Amino acid sequence: MAEKKADIMLHPIRMRIIQELVKSPNQTVQQLIDHLGDVPQATMYRHLKILSNAELIHVVETNKVRGTVEKVYAVLIENLAITDKELEETAPEEHLRYFMTYQANLAKEFERYVMSQQPASYKEDGLGYWQTTMHLSDEEFEEFAEKLGHLIKEAVEKKPNKDRRARTLATISIPEVE
Repeated sequence: MAEKKADIMLHPIRMRIIQELVKSPNQTVQQLIDHLGDVPQATMYRHLKILSNAELIHVVETNKVRGTVEKVYAVLIENLAITDKELEETAPEEHLRYFMTYQANLAKEFERYVMSQQPASYKEDGLGYWQTTMHLSDEEFEEFAEKLGHLIKEAVEKKPNKDRRARTLATISIPEVE
């Protein structure tokens, strides 16, 4: 059986590669290695091949560099979403494993930040985490999610520049069990 898209995407290194390419599109292998900092070259090539075969990333250009071909990679944003069919075919235990992997990745990202910054800069940098409960009908929640989706899409489409800092926003929606 072919590996599920979620299994491919939620591998810790592949998640970081995808996030890096979303944050800074069009990167070479060497740029990815430099930005991630702790991924060996052979490992990087192996994971790029897996992501490419799954059509989650693609080569946007090739350059001749000292007799070799250097590939420039970008994410295929439209292919990152898990389809309704894939969600429905995923066992509860798999969903729990995916969620734990997702949480572990967020924890590692959080750790990288707090271990490299002074607490006095947290507020200025926009570090935060919170949880709240909302009481919404299904229709109200759908409207809320659509508005939030538009806001996120608008922010994600902003191109990097000297005045913009990459920030991770993670969202989780858990309905209360009735």
